[in-house]
Amino acid sequence: MQMMNILKPIAFDVIHFMSQLFDYYLYAIYTFFGRNDSLESTGLGLSSSRLKTTLNRIQESLIDLEGSADPTATLTAAEERKEKVPSPHLNQLVILTSGETLYGLAERVVATEFLVFLAEQFEFLQPHLDAVMPAVKKPFLQQFYSQTVSTASELRKPIYWIVAGKAIDYEQMLLLMMNVKWDVKEIMSQHNIYVDALLKEFEQFNKRLNEVSKRVRIPLPVSNILWEHCIRLANRTIVEGYANVKKCSNEGRALMQLDFQQFLMKLEKLTDIRPIPDKEFVETYIKAYYLTENDMERWIKEHREYSTKQLTNLVNVCLGSHINKKARQKLLAAIDEIDRPKR
Repeated sequence: MQMMNILKPIAFDVIHFMSQLFDYYLYAIYTFFGRNDSLESTGLGLSSSRLKTTLNRIQESLIDLEGSADPTATLTAAEERKEKVPSPHLNQLVILTSGETLYGLAERVVATEFLVFLAEQFEFLQPHLDAVMPAVKKPFLQQFYSQTVSTASELRKPIYWIVAGKAIDYEQMLLLMMNVKWDVKEIMSQHNIYVDALLKEFEQFNKRLNEVSKRVRIPLPVSNILWEHCIRLANRTIVEGYANVKKCSNEGRALMQLDFQQFLMKLEKLTDIRPIPDKEFVETYIKAYYLTENDMERWIKEHREYSTKQLTNLVNVCLGSHINKKARQKLLAAIDEIDRPKR
């Protein structure tokens, strides 16, 4: 700010280089802690289209992905390369693979929250930067704020999702659910062991989160995002487990409700997150087991949030032998119709 006030002719250059530094820092943090191809397959929109556009723009304008200069490159290409900087590399001392440290959560928090803090400082500075900016260059400043500064906090979602995806053993829960007998003939009073196993995982997660917070303060927004991600993944895994069921009786459906209510009751003692994320996602799926053939077709068309496999299982298991082949084909065709536009 001092340099810009004293040397107004170079004010734009100073801001331009500051913006490039911020761009590079944002890109580096995403590269180190947020890049994961499996994130996009979740369909949960963890990286917004705005964030993707920002990262692509930074990569194209600032990052030299090829490393050393190519001697055969044209003069223009060489000039462009001169404007770029090497792709960032994470220090080898940073370990992101240990469950004990929640996959480098302390380092993720320091990097991500400092980026969010920097963005907040830029927001405070905006009127001052705008005042020293030449009128013709003001669109650049507006673009920097709308495309980069405002997207900084959006990095939290993909970065902390990676931790949540590894912190709980969702695969183990699926395996335990596959061993449950759902075509029982009497109403059960005891929930299944996969519920206890899942709650034990959450208790372990809570313990590790507290351990990390002794090293680095975990801000409340970060803690909330981590819990939301873990609960959302657990609830989606529960639905996936129900979608693997081959046979299910009315008593089995009641058992699903008993299991889920037990999970919610114990989970609410571990976290202050309210409402519980994706609670309706599970409850709506369980209730669908009670639908008639006519209601099922309408329900399928209204609930596009479920996968083809999950919807197909409802038709085959919950309606089962109650419908004829033609009616089943009609319902399966309705599911296929929903799935087609995505391809």
